[in-house]
Amino acid sequence: MPLTDCSIPAAAPSARVVAPYAHTLWDAARAQGLDDALLMATLGRTAIGDDDVSVAAYLDLLRAAREQGGPLFGWRLGQCVKPTSYGVNGILLLACPTLGDALQQVLRFESLVHDLGRSSFTRHADRVVYAWRNDCAVHPMAGVLAESVFSGIQTCAQWLIGKPLIDFDLEFTHVTDAATSARIGQWSGARVRWGAAENRAVFPASVLACPIPQANKALLPLLQQHAEALLQARYPQDVGIVAQVRQSISGRLGSGSVKLAGVASDLHLSTRTLQRRLADVGVAYQTLLDSSRHELARHYLSNSAMPVAEVAYLLGFQDTPAFHHAFKGWQGQGPGQYRMSVCQKV
Repeated sequence: MPLTDCSIPAAAPSARVVAPYAHTLWDAARAQGLDDALLMATLGRTAIGDDDVSVAAYLDLLRAAREQGGPLFGWRLGQCVKPTSYGVNGILLLACPTLGDALQQVLRFESLVHDLGRSSFTRHADRVVYAWRNDCAVHPMAGVLAESVFSGIQTCAQWLIGKPLIDFDLEFTHVTDAATSARIGQWSGARVRWGAAENRAVFPASVLACPIPQANKALLPLLQQHAEALLQARYPQDVGIVAQVRQSISGRLGSGSVKLAGVASDLHLSTRTLQRRLADVGVAYQTLLDSSRHELARHYLSNSAMPVAEVAYLLGFQDTPAFHHAFKGWQGQGPGQYRMSVCQKV
């Protein structure tokens, strides 16, 4: 069944594209001959760096690159992606044992990559439909964007399983010229149809079982690394013992005890010494633990479709009711209510 999400319309000021995904477009644009001065003027900054890019700026850059690169630029852009182009979501794909598992991760964490659109995934007997709702459908670059998305999905899938994906149906809502259509059909190995009701790929369900040879099932540690990066970005002013404690907490969430004694052990300190050093800077351990959990809970609830029970597990709670109780104490409302309120605001 399709995954329900609360995606952000492209017109919203908060709609964004993460830096790794935007970097792929930047590099592809440069490869088409756009000079740095034009790229910087289009993007409104000297470089992408590690900051997110607004959807509006991303589409402006896509338009400039398409004008330079021609009608096939969208498909070529997708051929440039790597798992790391999708940020943390791409890293998670490398932890999946099969292509079907990887597609589920795409749905679950797509909002961590961009606000350009949202995917859905359904199975009908021996066929699977992967559809993508284009939230920039009224933009002149909507068709180019859709082509880049599906080209990227195919490119990344082939990279993961180590072999070509061919003999499937590919449908787009926009139309294009005969030469472009023929070339995309040749490059993709798909039967391509234009002017369809939705953007989608239809392929045999057996493809879902394709193994990912390099799969690393250590999914939780990867999520923890991401959690640690989020906390460091949220609390850049933390230094010394406070920063060390937060780092230890983020590494322990979901994988074991997050009690003071365990954190003290990580830092090669006695429990009493750690308490004293935190007291010296005026911070209690429980305060750091609660603020870390609260910040990560808000992030996962706002930016992913991860079930509340999984959020609770990742944050180190013994059960979902305990997480509900804690989150209501932090936020004044339960996690489900909070997620709904975020969706309504956007």
